[in-house]
Parts: sequence; structure tokens; C-alpha cells
Amino acid sequence: MMYSKLIFVLFFCFPVFLMGQESEQQKDERRRLFIEDFLKTYQAAYEKKKIDYIAQFFSTDALIITETKQLNKCGAEMVPMSTKKRPYKLIVEDKKEYIKRLRGIFEKNMSIKLSMSGCRIVRHAMFPEIYGVSFLQLWTDQDGGDNLESQMPGYIFLMIDFKENEIQPVMHVRTWQPRDNVKSPKDKFTLMDFRIYDFSK
Repeated sequence: MMYSKLIFVLFFCFPVFLMGQESEQQKDERRRLFIEDFLKTYQAAYEKKKIDYIAQFFSTDALIITETKQLNKCGAEMVPMSTKKRPYKLIVEDKKEYIKRLRGIFEKNMSIKLSMSGCRIVRHAMFPEIYGVSFLQLWTDQDGGDNLESQMPGYIFLMIDFKENEIQPVMHVRTWQPRDNVKSPKDKFTLMDFRIYDFSK
């Protein structure tokens, strides 16, 4: 109940019938405020290990990419729906696989702490309903197990889509890259690395 509070408050502070009267600038501002509140909810859900709630964040066909720290060549293994070629091994999962792995991580750890900094929100130039959100994350727990994000600063990128639902947008993409692998801004995943039109039909 507490995890839906932010969405609940946003809904009643900004009735749906008023959304149709917004200018593009007002719509953009509202969505950015929503995303800022959403990130607080996102952080709390991971720390409180609310796996079923986290699953609701992702679209049915969500893509989750986790980049390893080891310098293993990918070879023919390319990232689905991305133009970025990375010199590191990538773990590519769908929603079902990611949630299953995350559930196992939650079960192994009594407590999880996330710290987030340097949040940046970018609106797609061609598809204004879609936003890219990036920030630096530090995940701290007792036993990360197969969680490559544990104890290591890394860059998170989220693709959030308001096209179907302004009140409960969905996440199509989540990526994580170790900070040590990112030598310059062009090394980070961005909106331009994914075929947005596949999500916007």
C-alpha cells in the first residue's frame, strides 16, 4: 500500500481530465516530477525486497542487461535491440529471468541498501512519451551471490514509457554497467542505443 502512495497522490493532485489540456512543456514537467518520485519508490521497493511490486515496474517484454567487470569479448553475442558494441561480457535477461534471479538475491540477504546519485532524465526527441533515466548506483548487501551489482558502483539506465498509461508508465529497459567499465560518457547506454519504435507502435 505504501509503495503505491506516490502514484496515488500524483493521480489525485492532477486529475486525468486535466491532462488533455496540458501543453507539451507542462506534460514534460509533470512526467519529470513523476520520474523523480518514481525513483524514490523504486529504491524503497528494492531495499524492502518487494519482488512482486518490482515486477510491476517492467513491461511484459522488458529487456534487462547486466555488464560484467571482466574484459571478455562478446564476439557474435550482441545486445538485443541495441546498436552499442561492448568489449565486455553481457548478461541479457527478459523480465521473467530477471525477476527470478532477483528473488534469489533477496532471499539470500537480510538487508539491502541502495544509494543513488547524479540522476539525469532525458526525453526522446522523436518519441516524446519515452524517457531515459540514468544515475550512479551503489548496492550494498551481505551476500550478493550471483548479483554482479553488489558492492560495486555502477551506472543504471532505465527506459520509461508513458505512451499507454500516464499514471503507471512501464519500464522497457534496465541496464547496469560497472563504473570501472565506463571510461567516457559515450560508453554508457542511452536512449539512442535501442530501437524505440519497437515500443511505440
